[in-house]
Amino acid sequence: MMKKLTFLFLILFNSFFSHAQEGYPKPTVKDILFYIQHSRGKNTFIYQPNYSATNKLNDNEPIKTSRQLFDRNGEIKPLTNIQRRYAYGVKTEKLGNNHFQIELVSYPGQKLHLKLDKQNKPYVEGIISGQYMHINRLFIKLKDGTSGLQTEAEYILFYGTDKNGKPVHAKMTP
Repeated sequence: MMKKLTFLFLILFNSFFSHAQEGYPKPTVKDILFYIQHSRGKNTFIYQPNYSATNKLNDNEPIKTSRQLFDRNGEIKPLTNIQRRYAYGVKTEKLGNNHFQIELVSYPGQKLHLKLDKQNKPYVEGIISGQYMHINRLFIKLKDGTSGLQTEAEYILFYGTDKNGKPVHAKMTP
């Protein structure tokens, strides 16, 4: 009986995560580290590696941020100043050669790391709710009744892969 309940719980839990972004478009730009979508629209915030002239990650700004406006035919635009400073911007700190600590400005307590793999391909990793993952995308469920600079997240879903390449996800409540 307990095995059946556990199995049912796992099916319901995985079904919640797999349908969290149903109908959302995927970004069309190439070379994406990760992207963020939220519950109040389908526009997407994109994080890409920013290389220097020597094909290394740029020491001063290793991540380029932009947004893809799916409500405007998929147009790519830079973040607004407000988006960059209060919501979707990143702060980075160089920790070593092609290794940076990253924080989203809206959630500075969650430390992520930008690194290069053995093939010199950049990726972002972190420990999310006690689980290690290479992060591919985030979905933010925004609290009803909050807006503008007072917008709050109800929860954040992180999607990625574990060290073996297996898909994983985690839910974080800020």
